[in-house]
Amino acid sequence: MFIHMIIGTIINGIHTWLSMFVIITVSVLIGFIFAPLGCLVLWKRYVYFGDGLAHASMFAGIISVMSGLPIFYAGLLSSGLFAFIIFKLRSNSGNSAAIGLTTSVMISLSLVLAYSYPGQINITKYLIGDIISASAQDIKLLLFILMAVLIFFLSSYKDLILMILSKDIAESRGVKVKFLELTFLVVLSFAVLSTIKIVGALLVTSIIVIPAMLARIVAKSPVSMVGFAILSSLMMNFIGGILSFYLDVPFAPSIILSGGFIYFLFLLMPYFKKLLFKISH
Repeated sequence: MFIHMIIGTIINGIHTWLSMFVIITVSVLIGFIFAPLGCLVLWKRYVYFGDGLAHASMFAGIISVMSGLPIFYAGLLSSGLFAFIIFKLRSNSGNSAAIGLTTSVMISLSLVLAYSYPGQINITKYLIGDIISASAQDIKLLLFILMAVLIFFLSSYKDLILMILSKDIAESRGVKVKFLELTFLVVLSFAVLSTIKIVGALLVTSIIVIPAMLARIVAKSPVSMVGFAILSSLMMNFIGGILSFYLDVPFAPSIILSGGFIYFLFLLMPYFKKLLFKISH
């Protein structure tokens, strides 16, 4: 009986550490994926696109559940469709209208399918996310997305900076602005839609944007902003992952609360410095 108790304790301990390892690994990968993308989202003022994409991302999860298609392929299909439709519609309707229309259609379709197949689809799962359900397959998918993000940034960083400064200057230098913009939208869409099971649709935009907002407070150049964004993202994801695991609360809200707390600390630091200066003098 005593031996069984020891074996059970050891197995539970191993299971706990494995779960913790998965959470930390997923948190780190998400940090490296979304931090540089978040900088581009701020630079290009694509926050509304990210928000619309996040709400439309339920469609990828529902396609995966209904068809039995792996989330990788469902995310690839949905992200390509979402980015392509907006890229085509925005010239006639403008960015905001194109995003709003596409998002509304995809959300409505998701809700209709979820209502039609209530036993198969748990819509709450895709709204809030669940890092505990992450598997080795999810880690492989995140590694693939990270490689895609790195290749995109390393191969087109100078062109991206030119495009952000001025599309006209970029085009005069031979940069294929439309192709570059479409590629960015596809990469961002794929990253969001493929991780929706883990981070949830409601708060994924904040996970993308908060590290970049933190970095913008202290960064002096685009390169340093990306670096600071990655560090900020890793910090808030790690804290959020620990809170999620030990307090048994959803992963995404824990990250947002951690990031929001750090952000307000950053904002208040100048006031603390002034206060300390007055006290010391």
